Amino acid sequence: MRNDLLVGRQWLAERLPSVEIVDEVFPSDANFLLVRFRPDATAVYDYLLARGIVVRNRTTQPGCAGTLRLTVGTPAENEQLLTALQEFANS
Repeated sequence: MRNDLLVGRQWLAERLPSVEIVDEVFPSDANFLLVRFRPDATAVYDYLLARGIVVRNRTTQPGCAGTLRLTVGTPAENEQLLTALQEFANS
């Protein structure tokens, strides 16, 4: 796996728990993080999508209630994602 991807994943994994709506960040060895949101992951999904940030809603998958799959992007994309999540949490 590329070093920039590893750094980006670690950066997101360290910062996501500080976002009020994040309930859990699952460990990952992949190019994405599975994140459980509260109270409504689908509302978070819709908010991100409306802002042009595409993530995968995994809520309907067995064992994945309340989760979104966040693909690790460039540093700018990761920052944009984190900012949008913080804005949603504060709205």
